[in-house]
Amino acid sequence: MKAVGVFPKKREVDLITHAAPQIHGPKQVKIRTIEVGVCGTDREICSFAYGTPPKGSDYLVLGHEALGEVVEVGPETRRFKVGDLVVPSVRRPCAHPDCAPCRVDRQDFCSTGDFTERGIKMTHGYMTELFVEDEKFLTPVPHDLRDVAVLVEPLTVAEKALEQVWKVQDRLPWGNNGRGKTAVVLGAGPVGILGTMALLVRGFRTLVYSRSPSPNPKSDLVNSLGAKYVSSQTVPLEKFAVETGPIDLVYEAVGLPASRSNC
Repeated sequence: MKAVGVFPKKREVDLITHAAPQIHGPKQVKIRTIEVGVCGTDREICSFAYGTPPKGSDYLVLGHEALGEVVEVGPETRRFKVGDLVVPSVRRPCAHPDCAPCRVDRQDFCSTGDFTERGIKMTHGYMTELFVEDEKFLTPVPHDLRDVAVLVEPLTVAEKALEQVWKVQDRLPWGNNGRGKTAVVLGAGPVGILGTMALLVRGFRTLVYSRSPSPNPKSDLVNSLGAKYVSSQTVPLEKFAVETGPIDLVYEAVGLPASRSNC
């Protein structure tokens, strides 16, 4: 079948022929790829900044943000049936028995660094016609969310951040909801905008501080959501601080260290 692979040693990215996957475990699911997102991570892999092929392979199949349709299920699969839409997760746990996060399926907090990641580190990704995955790493998607479902994986960045915020907030004497509080989002890329949406849903007064002068497509989208877009090119940090007033939460989504000094 066709796939898009990156060859780090040859410094090439190409359309390749990749072996079709087969179900080997009772709880595995075969999935037809519908859409694959492309983000800054993919751009850096394609510029050969990082990206590690699986052992024994000279290429890595790209793609870690995906939406697919179930086409076959293993005999012990209970959560999915043929025709279901699913979004796969990215990171897989390390094998170390003393890694507490991985042993309780919180591999995003892996303490050894020996995790693998689909389409990024040591495991092929989803930019291919078919892939096979264990059902525990799949999230079901209602068919009426088909048009936006490929954004589920990047949305988890915001959701995980807010999950940790609430755990910290529970230690404090006031409530753990954001209603009436002020949040500032640094950066208006996809993760920043998804974070903005998540904050607005929870009732935060949300301001997005980014570099590009408005109007621009990002500022138009941010403002249409009910947040406020502010450009660091026209509103310096000191003036922005006066405009925001006391800040309850800062969500950093600038992404590139070289850009952080200018937001």
